[in-house]
Amino acid sequence: MLDTATIAGMQRAKGKVRAGFSGASNRLRDLHQSGSLKALLPRNHAPVPDLVLVNTAGGLTGGDDYAVSIEALDGASLNVATQTAERVYKASAGVAQMNVSLTVRGGGTLCWMPQETILFDRSAIARKITAEMDEGSRLLIVEPIVYGRRAMGETLETVHFSDQWRIRQGGRLVHAEATAITGPFSAYQGIGALDNARASATILYVASDAEDRLDEMRSYGVTASAWGGRLVVRLLADDALKLRRQMTEILTRFRGAPLPRVWTM
Repeated sequence: MLDTATIAGMQRAKGKVRAGFSGASNRLRDLHQSGSLKALLPRNHAPVPDLVLVNTAGGLTGGDDYAVSIEALDGASLNVATQTAERVYKASAGVAQMNVSLTVRGGGTLCWMPQETILFDRSAIARKITAEMDEGSRLLIVEPIVYGRRAMGETLETVHFSDQWRIRQGGRLVHAEATAITGPFSAYQGIGALDNARASATILYVASDAEDRLDEMRSYGVTASAWGGRLVVRLLADDALKLRRQMTEILTRFRGAPLPRVWTM
């Protein structure tokens, strides 16, 4: 076991990105980046800009600390993605922190669509996603998780994954969920949990037309539910590639637009 002095002296990665867009022209009004987290705005020649997050540290491990804050205001529309899948490596000590804050107001649309988070054996991460929106705006959150890369022969024995979501609309909490996978991974592989899946994803759509689009989402061959202005989809797959293909088809049809180009590179 590592002593306190050794842990304190370990190099840790830190990174922050803050970006704000406003108006129907999607004007960039605020951009700040620091540490190991960068934001790119590739020219996609589309009416809705893509903001691409890049972790220059190449992944996360115990003790790393990252924060992302994104705003789409006054009719702005924005897609946010990551340059590649985010890898969470074995933690020698501590827990990686990822805090995401999303704000969409004034009839804006914000799509948070990072590529997969890949959990390695003995990795440890705590993620929090908070969102503030008004009733005239739309929010789409997509979060895929891969439990070890099957193609590389990787198997999870133990892992710590904590995920907390809190979505507020007009200051009122409208959606909350929490996921906790801690300890032996085999304990979460039963029918009541992951059912031997190697990858999973949650799709959350919060908008005034969320319930009206339930039948449309079910027509894509997935199990979905909708209530109180929210539409929720849970996906499970025995292979990460199968999950990616399914998500790509669903999201392209549901959004009526292709995914950010980084998803297909």
